[in-house]
Amino acid sequence: MRLLDRLVRGKWFYVLAVVLFRAFTRLFYGLRVEDAHKVPQGGRGLVVASNHLSSWDPPVVGVSVPREIHFMAKKELFESAGGALLMHGLRAFPVDRAANDIGAIKEALRQLRGGLAIGIFAQGTRNSGDKEALDGAAYLAQRAGVPLQPAAVWRQGRAFHVRFGDPIEPGGRTRDDARRMTHELMERVNAMLPSRTPHLREDEGPADAREVVPR
Repeated sequence: MRLLDRLVRGKWFYVLAVVLFRAFTRLFYGLRVEDAHKVPQGGRGLVVASNHLSSWDPPVVGVSVPREIHFMAKKELFESAGGALLMHGLRAFPVDRAANDIGAIKEALRQLRGGLAIGIFAQGTRNSGDKEALDGAAYLAQRAGVPLQPAAVWRQGRAFHVRFGDPIEPGGRTRDDARRMTHELMERVNAMLPSRTPHLREDEGPADAREVVPR
């Protein structure tokens, strides 16, 4: 198992998974990605923050970002050996959504300061667009001193769409500063979305933004 874990953590597994899923969604679900050139390339950390409509969002947004991206994922996905192996191969790391998971915050900041990209859903849970955004994504960008990248995901009929906006440079250190960044983020995300998006039952997503802001 240790050898298999080392193999799956290799870059080849992540690249292969991205190529295959991107090809699958383009072929069968008409994935269309717009303005990917606005995403800053590697060398500096990045928080990619998106709206959250469905359980498809993490892989769809993930394969649309033109650089490697690491998502927080609920710790339950790591409980089995096979699940943990897959999550590690896909560059996910666990977060306890039932608690204020300081360990997940520290891991996210470590990765951001190391020049990696972190994916998070600004509203925390799947929703139809009316849920208030939380400050977790802005907090991480603020503390790590990295850009906050707006992303919008939606479906029109069967087709998936992902669009990227201009990144927001971090500013300030207070909660009020984080709230202002969150407000600007959601203004940009909502401006990229079509006027109507599918109404979905609200449910918990892979990472709740509430859990990355220490109380």
